[in-house]
Amino acid sequence: MKFLASLLLLLAIFSSPSYCEDNPWQLNQNKLGIPVYTRKIAGSPILEYKASITINAPIEAALKLFEDEAQIPRWYFQCVHSQLLKNEDPDHKVIYLVLHFPWPVAARDFIFRRSRSDDPKTGIVSYSLTALPDKLPQVKGIIRVQSIKSIWIFTPLPHNQTEVFFQQHTDPGGSIPPAIINKICIETPYYSLMNFRRLLTGSNSENSSAKN
Repeated sequence: MKFLASLLLLLAIFSSPSYCEDNPWQLNQNKLGIPVYTRKIAGSPILEYKASITINAPIEAALKLFEDEAQIPRWYFQCVHSQLLKNEDPDHKVIYLVLHFPWPVAARDFIFRRSRSDDPKTGIVSYSLTALPDKLPQVKGIIRVQSIKSIWIFTPLPHNQTEVFFQQHTDPGGSIPPAIINKICIETPYYSLMNFRRLLTGSNSENSSAKN
C-alpha cells in the first residue's frame, strides 16, 4: 500500500491539470529503442520529458547500477561529478550532482533527495527526486538548479529483462535560450538511458544482453 500510495502521488503531480494544462505528449525522437516524448508545462518555457527503455538485464543489476552514486557520471547525460551527501535511511538519500554543458550554457549543480518505493507484489521499484537547493552554499561559477520533479520506475519483465521509465521537469535557473534547453530536454533522457544500457550490457544494441 505504501508503494501504491507513493506511485499514485507521483503520477498525480505530473498529470494534474494545473501542472500540464492538458498539453499532450509529443514524440520527438525514437532511436535505438528509446522513444523520447516532450510536452509544454503551463508557466514554464522548459519542456517536460519522458522516455523508456527495455534492457536485457535483470532488475537487480539495473537497481544496483542506479543506486551507485559513484557511477552516475558514467551514464547520466553531462554529469561530471556526483556525491552522496547523506544516507538518511535505506530508502532516502541526499545526492549532489554537477552538470557541464557546451558553451554558452553555464555549468549547473543540483541537490536532491532520492526516495525509493518498492512493490513486493509486482517487483516494481520507483524513485522520486525532490530538489533541496539550499542544502549547500552555492558554488561560484555554477548555477544551482532550483526545482526538479523526477520519477524513475523499474519494472521487471520476463526473460531477465527490465523496463526503465524516466520522467522529469526542472527549473535550471539562470538564463538559457529555450531552444537550447529544450534540445537538452531531448538529449538528456535519450543519452542517459542509452549510457545506462551500455554499462549494463556492454552494447547500445536493443538486443544486447547483460554482461557477466
